[in-house]
Amino acid sequence: MSLTLEQIVTRLEDPETPVVWLDPSAPPDIWLGLPGALRQRGYWVLDLDRDKPILDVEALLDRFAEVAPLPEYFRHNLSSLRDSLLGLPNDADKGWVVIFRHPEALRQNDEAAFEDFLEILEFIHESKYEIHRRVFKLVVRD
Repeated sequence: MSLTLEQIVTRLEDPETPVVWLDPSAPPDIWLGLPGALRQRGYWVLDLDRDKPILDVEALLDRFAEVAPLPEYFRHNLSSLRDSLLGLPNDADKGWVVIFRHPEALRQNDEAAFEDFLEILEFIHESKYEIHRRVFKLVVRD
């Protein structure tokens, strides 16, 4: 059984859960409605999905450069991504949510990069929550 938008938002509000995994069978309406529903509830949303799949770490970094207000000092590596995301403003009511509907290409082509990406987002979430009481979550298809 698929989660409703309200159930997903409730899971996002749990500070102990930096990554919210959604079932692959979640209806498209959930994914389509998620960015707007999150914005209405006070989250800033970074939607990684575009017309091309993210195949590797380079594509992941390119996508973040497209969707996030990254600083000028952003360099094209995971360490710089971590530092840049840590520096994002903390003025959203509830924090940030990264939406990644189609992670399968990255997971299949570069599982280590995908795992590093998860660790980075978990670290950012923990840091932002501890210091600013704002979340930094990832919603991803399992």
